[in-house]
Amino acid sequence: MNIKCNGRVNVTTPGTPVQLSTDPKATASKLFFQVIPGLTGKMYVGSPTMSKVTLSSVARVLWPNPTGGFSETFCIESQDGEDSIHLSQYAVDADVAGEGLLVTWWTE
Repeated sequence: MNIKCNGRVNVTTPGTPVQLSTDPKATASKLFFQVIPGLTGKMYVGSPTMSKVTLSSVARVLWPNPTGGFSETFCIESQDGEDSIHLSQYAVDADVAGEGLLVTWWTE
């Protein structure tokens, strides 16, 4: 398994989801999101068409960790163990401009 640490994926404009990849051929077998300690706003993981207002196409809401304690995580794994997760089908959004999530994925 090969790891790809994408680092912090920031949202410039809340309400405008940031796609993990624009390449429809980019795939992974596992996808991991983590809240960054010290940030203050809620984060959202879902499809590029998600709406954080209505929660349409939102897969997970991650709560902030402003004091540096436990940070919420969210993991998606392919059922077949192959690189069948299409990164272009996932995005992050935020309540606060400039905040983001740590995003990591693995390929076979």
